[in-house]
Amino acid sequence: MLRKLRAWGLQLLVLAAVLWGVHLWQTRHIVSGVAPEVTLQRSHSPDASTSLSAWRQQYAGQPVILYFWATWCTICRIEQPLVKGVVHNYPVLPIAMQSGNAQAVQSYEARHGLAWNSALDPDSTIAQSYDIQAVPSFVVLDAHGRVSSTSVGITSSWGLQLRLWWARISA
Repeated sequence: MLRKLRAWGLQLLVLAAVLWGVHLWQTRHIVSGVAPEVTLQRSHSPDASTSLSAWRQQYAGQPVILYFWATWCTICRIEQPLVKGVVHNYPVLPIAMQSGNAQAVQSYEARHGLAWNSALDPDSTIAQSYDIQAVPSFVVLDAHGRVSSTSVGITSSWGLQLRLWWARISA
């Protein structure tokens, strides 16, 4: 029995190492340090623009999440119930990447019951500022606007909450 437990333990360690390696490879290009300043146009108010720093001012002293997603992304659609819960409890800025104009994004949000006001990124300008190459992607910024952690692909609500906690204590 002890032999089986050791074998399982070793297999779990190998699996964890592989998953960590994949994570590092997926996030290798995402920007680090101080978050790039970007201009935001929101799906519910496309004629008005604001800056990322102005949006962050609403949550002064708190870490925030930038959530890069797309209407055409199947994984994003699967992950939306998780993200909906996080959006209601924490400062999250959804950024609709390559998803069309304000009307298209707003219509998608309404159809899927998303009470979001996504920032529009129809030509991936914001994503390119952060070197985001895939969706879904999460960038956690600490209270000072520095990138604390990044994630690409499906994640869990507790994983996002741990990243926010880490951003809070490491700032």
